[in-house]
Amino acid sequence: MNCPLCNSPLKRNKVACSMKCYGLLKSNIKQCVICDKPFFEPPSSSTITCGEDCSAENRRRLFKKGVNDEALKAAHEKLLTNPLTGRFSTHMHAKEWVIQSPTGEVYKCRNLKNWLRENEQLLDGTYKQAWDGISKIKYSAQGKRKNNVYQWKGWRLLAWSDN
Repeated sequence: MNCPLCNSPLKRNKVACSMKCYGLLKSNIKQCVICDKPFFEPPSSSTITCGEDCSAENRRRLFKKGVNDEALKAAHEKLLTNPLTGRFSTHMHAKEWVIQSPTGEVYKCRNLKNWLRENEQLLDGTYKQAWDGISKIKYSAQGKRKNNVYQWKGWRLLAWSDN
């Protein structure tokens, strides 16, 4: 009886002639979908290409075919309606904010960017400008800015929580 890999003679109760051949025999060998070259990969792995170049080529081909177009469109639609990722107070990165308007009125909110978007009529600029200004106030209070800012067009940040 001979070794299935190198065809050298087997010894008693052996599957392969050496530990090297035994390791190669037991390892899982897959075929690359791009270049048809064999490569070693565990059976549980979903890898279908032998390296970075073939992987890039495979992604390019899939993109050209439009394989992921429907899934990507559905994911983007779901992203907006999900309570953890959409424009809600339950957003996973939402924080508690207490801000004071130029008239002295105090507002408490969770998810400041969403609050600014919904109450843009109270602001002197766009919600993006207000978000930028108020976040600069926060960074100044934390000592993260060289040029400190304490108010944005009369709006002040009184408190915030990072949880």
